[in-house]
Amino acid sequence: MSNRPETIVLAVSGSIAAYKSCELVRNLVKKGIPVRVCMTRNATRFVGPITFQTLSSQPVIVDEWDQGMLHIDLKNEAALFAVVPATANIIGKMAAGIADDAVTSTYLALQCPAFVAPAMNPNMYQHPAVQRNLALLQKDGVTVLDPASGEVICGDVGQGKMEEIQIIESKLLTKYREVLS
Repeated sequence: MSNRPETIVLAVSGSIAAYKSCELVRNLVKKGIPVRVCMTRNATRFVGPITFQTLSSQPVIVDEWDQGMLHIDLKNEAALFAVVPATANIIGKMAAGIADDAVTSTYLALQCPAFVAPAMNPNMYQHPAVQRNLALLQKDGVTVLDPASGEVICGDVGQGKMEEIQIIESKLLTKYREVLS
């Protein structure tokens, strides 16, 4: 039996697009892939941890200090790490190396491929600070799953809408299979 990590760690940050991550977890688990979810506190305002716990059949981590240093446990399980959706806030923290919650602490402890799927207002997405932070993450080896263009929840139109779950899932599965081969 292999001790190699085989889990996809899915991090969810506080965007209205958080509900779409439920479908991603469900699809991955149906394919037999172990999924662990960690969430920012703001993400829990959009989707409750119990939803992800039910879909993944695994405890969800929101506060890494509830039971010790859970970000290290996640790091040890992770074959792949993906932030879906990734807000401007979480992207900025990751780019700056800030580790002040379960998601960012896990990210900094990782030794596996990482992805972010930005989801935000088009003006936010185009802001020089967000573009600079995305470029820094890419330089650090993070794969950015570019957002789609279209109308976002506030009615603005432009690039910033999280990419479709099927496309995100396909890209994650391609990398996951590569990591495990």
